Amino acid sequence: MASFILIAILGAVLLYIFRAWRSFSNNLAAAKASNIPYVILPVYAYNRSWMITHRFWMSWLEKLPSGWAIPWLELATPDWAWDLQRTPFVELGTDTFLTVSPGGSILYTADASVINQITSRRNDFPKPIYLYGSLDLYGKNVVSTEGQIWRQHRKITSPPFTEKNNHMVWAESIHQAQTMLTSWVGTSGQETRTITGVADDAMRLSLHVISRAGFGVRLLWPGVEDVHSQEKEGQKPSTPGNPSTSNVGVGGDHTLSYTSALQSLLHNILWVLLMPRFLLKSLPYSRTQVAYEAYVEWGKYMREMFQAKKSEMAAGTEQEGMDLMGALVKGAGMSNETLNASSSIEKGQSPPKQALTDDEIIGNAFVFILAGHETAANSIHFSLLNLALNLSSQRHLQTDLDQIFQGRPISEWDYERDSPKLFGGMAGAVLAEELRLVPPVTLIPKSTFGKSQPQSLTVNDKKCFVPGNVLINLSSIGVHRNPKFWPSGPPSDPAHPIHPTSNTDNNLEEFIPERWLISETPDSLSSTSAPHHHDAIDPSADTDDLGVNTASDTSASLYHPPKGAYIPFSEGFRACLGRRFAQVEVLAVLAVIFSQYSVELAVDEFATDEEVAQMSAEEKALVWFKAADKARWLMRCGMGTILTLQMRKGVVPLRFVKRGEERFVGAARAEPIIEAEAEA
Repeated sequence: MASFILIAILGAVLLYIFRAWRSFSNNLAAAKASNIPYVILPVYAYNRSWMITHRFWMSWLEKLPSGWAIPWLELATPDWAWDLQRTPFVELGTDTFLTVSPGGSILYTADASVINQITSRRNDFPKPIYLYGSLDLYGKNVVSTEGQIWRQHRKITSPPFTEKNNHMVWAESIHQAQTMLTSWVGTSGQETRTITGVADDAMRLSLHVISRAGFGVRLLWPGVEDVHSQEKEGQKPSTPGNPSTSNVGVGGDHTLSYTSALQSLLHNILWVLLMPRFLLKSLPYSRTQVAYEAYVEWGKYMREMFQAKKSEMAAGTEQEGMDLMGALVKGAGMSNETLNASSSIEKGQSPPKQALTDDEIIGNAFVFILAGHETAANSIHFSLLNLALNLSSQRHLQTDLDQIFQGRPISEWDYERDSPKLFGGMAGAVLAEELRLVPPVTLIPKSTFGKSQPQSLTVNDKKCFVPGNVLINLSSIGVHRNPKFWPSGPPSDPAHPIHPTSNTDNNLEEFIPERWLISETPDSLSSTSAPHHHDAIDPSADTDDLGVNTASDTSASLYHPPKGAYIPFSEGFRACLGRRFAQVEVLAVLAVIFSQYSVELAVDEFATDEEVAQMSAEEKALVWFKAADKARWLMRCGMGTILTLQMRKGVVPLRFVKRGEERFVGAARAEPIIEAEAEA
């Protein structure tokens, strides 16, 4: 018996080896025929077992002689796109290459031309929707579908994202930014304290904006706003079936308030996305039980909102302004006529068929909130960090804001008059540069899955062929740092590069928003910088009423990289629907903060406030650079991707001080002095 089991095990192992070798041979033959450079890997980077255990194996594999492990070892790690940035492309001497393994092949590209070809040919290079199956938490949606089903979702979900509705985004973003500032500096505006939860507060702000502007749900800021203050202003707090919802308590058959349910759901999102519902419900752990409760409760609230919206439509009392839920209901084919007709359908008759099911409507609402708040929140967080580290750019931003607003109070700011100036000025440049360096995702997936024939591409003026059933990763990190497409100059500090191996001979790893200001040529940018591009919009492009925004990701007055070189919101037909929503939100928040305040690195770890007050300019610079070194290390080594790229290890504490009361104004100018003292 034992020998039979041993023979069976041995047979299974041999069969596995045979199948792996046959698969590898086929993949290698296809790679050789593709005319695309390739690297052989022993393991598929997205093999689930490898993704879970790779850190253990890497500790052993890294001990192999370099000749055995380079270059395949670094490309086998799932997070290499951020960790290595442009390094593999430079070492391999190509901006487009394949990795070939028994488990499959992956194409990586940081070439703008190749990216543009792929994103403009949606049918040839479809989205690998199996990667997004976990987002079908409440139902299929515009992110997790492809083909004709996606077209239907896209047509229905795109109408609310218009310039007209951005007025509400602007107004709510300003309100939330002022409230967030109050939580930082107090009602007097004079409190100065260290803020360690800037990332969390940015998430909260963005969640409040998308809830209010998109769904009519006003969420209140803990410790700053409450139900009583809202009542004093004449607003009636209510439940999510009512457009003016606030931070209400638990009611009806709910066990959590709307706010608590949503925040708990987002906080425990990985558990909810990755674990089967029955397991999430039955496991005896508090974390899983909390996650399941939030999943159920928020679903109830959204269904109540959905039913309330249908009742509004049936009664002819729809709200004005941006209304994502209303748009979903309308797009699904519901109207005053159909809803009233449905209520009078006789027994045995079928109601009118909806373009989207109830679950798909809720599924799209969930995706809007999940994706909408993380992208904007990350941009706010990293803009603040980068401006705290780059004081001259912060001053430049404040000067530009002064010229735009001319001392007008925030209550007199106007979207039509002021937002174009923000978008085309230093604020727009700050946002564009932040998204260049820290895009929402590091790799944008496409594929040739389901394609029996190779798909042609022009790579470096050569005709190449992407084999069928290949995963394609568009490297936003790589193309955003590719010197072929960006104004650049020598590094500001060659002895201390931002990244140890990527772009050490230029400043593309550095935060320099001035590179976007084409009316100004900063000294830090060379005259041999990449050319300015104005790509014409093809009026014959097949948008097919899909709501595809063909406008540039940046203002016409800013540097315009070639198509495919700047993809923080992806590009082509599958580009982000809420791009302009996020941009308006972030620009409004930056304007509110920096029109009144400056942001500084908190140096509490290295000196007390009293000690800083007694320091000379050189001593202040020294302690500031200690904080700056730690912040830069965290921004390089503390980053990771779950849904979006965020700082996952540690926090960078910040302070917000009234303009004119900064403590480290001369820190950047004192750098040569500090280095000279260190060398001495």
